Amino acid sequence: MHDFLSAMVFSTLLSISFGPVALIILGQSITYGCRSALPGALGAAVADAVFAAVAFIGLRSIETVWVAHNQLLTWAAIAYLLCLGAITFKKTTSAVSTQRAAGFLPVFLLTLTSPLTIAAISSYAVASGAQLDGSGIYLNLLGVLVGSLLGQMLYVMVGAMINKTLAKRLDFGWLNRASGLCLIGFAAWQMVRVLVL
Repeated sequence: MHDFLSAMVFSTLLSISFGPVALIILGQSITYGCRSALPGALGAAVADAVFAAVAFIGLRSIETVWVAHNQLLTWAAIAYLLCLGAITFKKTTSAVSTQRAAGFLPVFLLTLTSPLTIAAISSYAVASGAQLDGSGIYLNLLGVLVGSLLGQMLYVMVGAMINKTLAKRLDFGWLNRASGLCLIGFAAWQMVRVLVL
């Protein structure tokens, strides 16, 4: 039980760090409510659990494939962030297409492109001395999944509260432009990081 709680606390703290995934989930919840942001939150949590599985089990083949395609995955994430940022900024699309953009699969794939996440989870696995044999690995994986989902749900709930309390007074045009610019900024920062390294 200690492994589960430890992994859950670590994963919750890791997942509440603000980045493009958090911005997407928060914006989705503010604009369309709590239920529309749940698939994205689950996508991010499952991606974190996949990273944890790779880190805990030490599947070199999966890790090698991820490292070999890291550049391609990073550029795909940059393109996705730029596209989503432009769509959010212009806000000419329908609610349905925007909801799909923040659904399970896009957020899952975007989360998988984060090298910091796998590095953090791998560091946790080494530093925590977690029991990664027998049932210990399952408790740790479940802890990461639950913790990540709790962290993402924080953004879902905050967005839903903003939606509920300020829906009539909130200027969604301004919010969409600010969110779009932030997403484009994240993409530009990733581009600079990739080109410099």
